[in-house]
Amino acid sequence: QDARSRANDGADADPSSRRHNRVVHHQPDWSPWHPIQDAGRNRQLPATPGLYRVRVSGTDLPVYIGQTGRSIRERLGMPRGAYAEQMPYNDPHTAAPALWALRHRDGVDFECSAAPVDGDRRARMGAEALAISMHRVDHGGSPIANFGGMPEGYRKSSGNNAGLVAAGKRFRGGPDPTVTSTPPSVPVPGRLDDSAGTHRWLGLSWSSWTPLELFAGTSGRDLQPGTGLYRIRNVGAGNHLIYLGQGDTASRLRTHAAAAADANHRKHAWLRSPSETSWTELDGAPTRALLELENDLIASHVLVSGEPPAAQFLG
Repeated sequence: QDARSRANDGADADPSSRRHNRVVHHQPDWSPWHPIQDAGRNRQLPATPGLYRVRVSGTDLPVYIGQTGRSIRERLGMPRGAYAEQMPYNDPHTAAPALWALRHRDGVDFECSAAPVDGDRRARMGAEALAISMHRVDHGGSPIANFGGMPEGYRKSSGNNAGLVAAGKRFRGGPDPTVTSTPPSVPVPGRLDDSAGTHRWLGLSWSSWTPLELFAGTSGRDLQPGTGLYRIRNVGAGNHLIYLGQGDTASRLRTHAAAAADANHRKHAWLRSPSETSWTELDGAPTRALLELENDLIASHVLVSGEPPAAQFLG
C-alpha cells in the first residue's frame, strides 16, 4: 500500500467522532495547491506568517499541517529535503524526514497550500491547533507527519544543533526494518464545541477542580495523578483556562505551582491569582496520543473562546 492510498486511510475511522463534531468554524483561506519543489520561489504563495499544509500529489488529504511566523513561502522551501539523497535532519523542518521516507518508499511528489493568519504567535498556534483538529474530525486521525509520525520501517533523523554535534548524537535516519510504525493516531474523543470547565470536556473523565497551591512544596506529595492531560484556570473563571498540558501530571503541576509563587516567572501574572487544576489520567497512552489530545483541547478552547488559554504558547 503506497503513500497515495495511505494518505486516505482513516477517512472512515470512527464515524461517530465525526458525527458529533459537526461544528461551525472559520476555515482558513487556503491557497490553491502548488508543487513543493519550487515553493520557496513561488510568488503565488504568501510571504507573510500563517498556516501551510503539504500533501502527496494526486491525493486529497494533507500529510502535514503547520504554522510559521516567518514568510510562508520561505518556510515551504525547507521541506525540499524530501528530495535529497539522504534523509534530512529533524530541523529546520520536523516533517522533512517523514516526507523523505514517503518519497523514498513510494516515489511520490508533494504539493503545498498556504493561508495567511493575522495576529501574533498565539493566534497562529491556536489557528494551527484548530486546523489540525478539524482535519482529525473529518478524517478520523492526524496527518501522518504531525506529532512525530513516521512510516513503518524508517528511523527518523535526529535534530541538527551544536549540542547534539558536540555530544556525538547527531545522526541521519533512513530505512530500518527493525523500526515499527509510530503509534496509530487516536480520534478526537468528543465534541470540540464542549465547554472547557466541565467534568466531561471533550468526552474525557476529568477530576474535580483542586487548588493549584496544594501542589506547591512538600504539601503536594500526597497528590500523585499519573500520566495524562491537565488544565488550569483562575478560580471563578469558568470555561476560560490559563493553561493546558500533557505528560507526568503531578510533576508538571508542581512546576506550575512553583511558577505561581515566582514573581519572575513568565506565567506568574496569570497564576498569581487563586488558581485551580483538574486532570484526566491516561496511563500507558503513547506520547503521540497525548500530543494529539492536548492539541484537541487547545483547538476546543480556540473554537469556543476565540483564543488559546491565556498562558499558552508564551515561548
